[in-house]
Amino acid sequence: MTLAADRVRIVLVGTQHPGNIGSAARAMKTMGLHRLVLVAPEKLPNAESDALAAGADDLLATATFHDDLASALAGCQRVLG
Repeated sequence: MTLAADRVRIVLVGTQHPGNIGSAARAMKTMGLHRLVLVAPEKLPNAESDALAAGADDLLATATFHDDLASALAGCQRVLG
C-alpha cells in the first residue's frame, strides 16, 4: 500500500535563495512529506540551506534536480500550483 505522502512531491522552480530550499524542506518534514524536487535552482543547497532545514537535511540530501519543469513533473497525474 502506498501512503499518500509517498505520492506527493514538492517542486521548487528557479529558487533564488538557498535558504528558501532549507525552509521548504523543514516545512515538508513537519507535514510528513519527503519528496523534494528542485528545478534549475540559481544556487545549489549549501550551508545556509542546511541551517534553515533545521533537522530536515535528509530531505536536502535526497532531493532530485531537474533542468526543466516538464521533467520534474513527469509521471504526475495532478499538478497544483
